[in-house]
Amino acid sequence: MDDLIACRALTSDSERLSCMDRAASALDSAISAGELTVVERQRAVVAERNTFGRAVSGTGRIFGSLFAGSENEHSVEHAYDDGSVAERTEDGDIQALRGVPVRAIRADPFGKLVITLSDGQVWRQTDSQRVPVPRNVEGVTADIERGAMTSFFMRLSSNRTRFRAARD
Repeated sequence: MDDLIACRALTSDSERLSCMDRAASALDSAISAGELTVVERQRAVVAERNTFGRAVSGTGRIFGSLFAGSENEHSVEHAYDDGSVAERTEDGDIQALRGVPVRAIRADPFGKLVITLSDGQVWRQTDSQRVPVPRNVEGVTADIERGAMTSFFMRLSSNRTRFRAARD
């Protein structure tokens, strides 16, 4: 990409066209070989959120540049269309999702919660904390934050009890 952009500085039309042809050919080869992938920003944002809760770490190195230029790089936030907000670490990884709309909540046979978010993600309670199932989930949101290692904590707006959760 740098080579292609550098071609714009050439003043001679024939040199600029020749430079752009070489750079475009190199980009095409890299894409064909699988060495380069071009992704629209919105698709990358959706993909990053969809990986939250999975055993995928280090996505900040991939997606962090999408959120560069924030005034406070240590607490970069990004609001999604559903009203939820991602809080990021200094390296760009999502540390927490706040205000994620909930579609459904039920208790499994062992009394642990199974929470379905509005985007279809399913999270299960993994600890033995007693958390009541709300009768009506309309307007209920979830806050999900990273714990140590690969653990996550969840808190529902209907009951402020914090519990461990894992994504299905």
